[in-house]
Amino acid sequence: MDIVADLMKQVASGDNLALISKSVGGDGKAVQSVLSMGIPMILGSMASTASTPAGLDTLTKMLAQGGSGSPLDNMGGFLNNQEAAGGPAMARSLFGYEMSGITTAIAQKTGLRPAMVSQVITIATPIVVGYVGKMFVSQKMDAAGLTSLLGDQSRLAIAASPDAAAIAKQFLGPAVGTVVGTAAVATKAPESSGGIGGFLKKLFG
Repeated sequence: MDIVADLMKQVASGDNLALISKSVGGDGKAVQSVLSMGIPMILGSMASTASTPAGLDTLTKMLAQGGSGSPLDNMGGFLNNQEAAGGPAMARSLFGYEMSGITTAIAQKTGLRPAMVSQVITIATPIVVGYVGKMFVSQKMDAAGLTSLLGDQSRLAIAASPDAAAIAKQFLGPAVGTVVGTAAVATKAPESSGGIGGFLKKLFG
């Protein structure tokens, strides 16, 4: 199973890509590139969030809600009412203060303005959460199963995306954590608390 590959087929091509590109006012090819980097980052942030008890509790609630439906079921309706779907709030919850740096780095690689990149990631976040949420609910996953899934998929996603890997190396710096089994267990420095940083730094230390 490759969550990113499946999502890219569904989101980054055809009508869905056209709708997202129109929504943010960007070129389809550039938006596709943003998605190819952003989706691995979203999975990485979810894995990092799941590595602490408080974060895991927040994430499981988010997934339980997201598992009841997916933006992919009605992309047009979702894009017309992103606030109601929780996209901005989910992105803020997962990325926190790191959102600005990541979007700027992706913008430099794709040519889209940072504001457009931020919009694409805000759109992609509930799509990824909804996809994983459906698995979480339908398979009745426990905490260990969820952290294992996210850890494995995040590693696979980052390894398959040289651009995402380059951004992680450039933006996040040296490793500050350890990986135990298939779950990310963060040992974060104070300046790296929360968000995607701790998890992705471990991949490139």
